[in-house]
Amino acid sequence: MTAAWITTSWDDGHPLDFRVAELLTKYGLTGTFYVPRSAKTEVMNEGQIRDLAREFEVGAHTLDHVYLDTVSSTEADRQITASKQWIEDTTGNSCKMFCFPGGKFCREHLPMLRQAGFRAARTVECLSFDLPHVNGTCALMPTTLQAFPHAWSSYPLNALRRGNLLALFRYSLERNTRDWVEFAKKSAQFAVDHGGVFHLWGHSWEIEEHKQWNQLESVFAFLALCGNRARVRTNSELLNHGH
Repeated sequence: MTAAWITTSWDDGHPLDFRVAELLTKYGLTGTFYVPRSAKTEVMNEGQIRDLAREFEVGAHTLDHVYLDTVSSTEADRQITASKQWIEDTTGNSCKMFCFPGGKFCREHLPMLRQAGFRAARTVECLSFDLPHVNGTCALMPTTLQAFPHAWSSYPLNALRRGNLLALFRYSLERNTRDWVEFAKKSAQFAVDHGGVFHLWGHSWEIEEHKQWNQLESVFAFLALCGNRARVRTNSELLNHGH
């Protein structure tokens, strides 16, 4: 059987991440939570972060939820390096994973990540079933889709911006799917049947804002059914299977 994996990731460190965590636990799933020290939205305090880190992987998301392509190289390096140290000091755990706020980064940031000690960085590249891309500096981890009711044109635009023609082709096969929940289930089934990674990501505060909790639980329940044919892993655990 071709190997398949299921992973999830959750950005911004909002206190509602605990609601996501409870649902993940309910359905035997796991994931990685990317937490900045501060952000425009509410962020967990350090005690809450430690509580979360007892059961889930916590990754870095810069110190201040900074879009790295908008600041100087010196500031980008500080945001990267200090965020790793802050997560490790807060949780007492090694921090292997980084996530770019807004998915914004430049190639010059990859050596900074490697030098800081990160093994990989999660992007917002969607429609992917790939394991992390090892590029000689810091591995880049794509995603499959976001837990969010996007306009249907968002996914092909994401694929076009990244020149991902295979993702665009896969998307075209599901062009009649108009609901993110249905698309998530079909995508997870594709990974299980053909091999690869199904990677769902999102923001707990957006799920609350758009009243998507029932939809999210429906997807988690489906993923639980896939668990006997796919390996459930945190983001960093996928690195052990990379190319």
